Amino acid sequence: MTSLNWNRNLVLEGHVLRLASPADAEGLAGLMAEPDVEQWWHQAWEVDRWEEYVTGLLHDPDSLALTLAEGDRVTGYVEVYRVAADVLGRYIDHTQTDLGMHLALGEGSRGRGLGARLIRGVLDSAPEILPGCGRLVAEPDFLNKRSHRAFGDAGFAAVDAVQLPDKTAMLMAAEPPLPWRDTGSSLEHANRANREGAPL
Repeated sequence: MTSLNWNRNLVLEGHVLRLASPADAEGLAGLMAEPDVEQWWHQAWEVDRWEEYVTGLLHDPDSLALTLAEGDRVTGYVEVYRVAADVLGRYIDHTQTDLGMHLALGEGSRGRGLGARLIRGVLDSAPEILPGCGRLVAEPDFLNKRSHRAFGDAGFAAVDAVQLPDKTAMLMAAEPPLPWRDTGSSLEHANRANREGAPL
């Protein structure tokens, strides 16, 4: 089975989304300890646990751990995963090429549409992450309206509420652009998010 792959950095307003490293553990621990992040992620772990966790994901062919950084400062975190290999795959219809994503954005980076543009960047990269990917999904908590807005501004549609073991989620989904498809729609979504200052 093809491993998920991240082979480029995504640059957004001075922030860089790149492959995570165990060296990011201290910054990730700080990010996840922020109350507005911990409320939804429940991963306010110690630094050594984050180091072990990221190391494990780097060896997992079905997952990608990505760090958003501004210089040396961790400002966000993204996980991309193969739906078929995740617990979500037991609760929704999916194909072997569907991908999912989780996103955490630090308090200082929210409120100006960066989240929506970051989501759109991952969506546009999905065919490179997994060749043949036809859908990217997210399952934010049903009560996390800020996340719903950010995914909606990035071109995702709300599909349905899904009861998962640890939460009631809102399943949201979008199709990545095909390599030969005009990217005007992607730019429009990014520009709309910029104009509206979509928070996350």
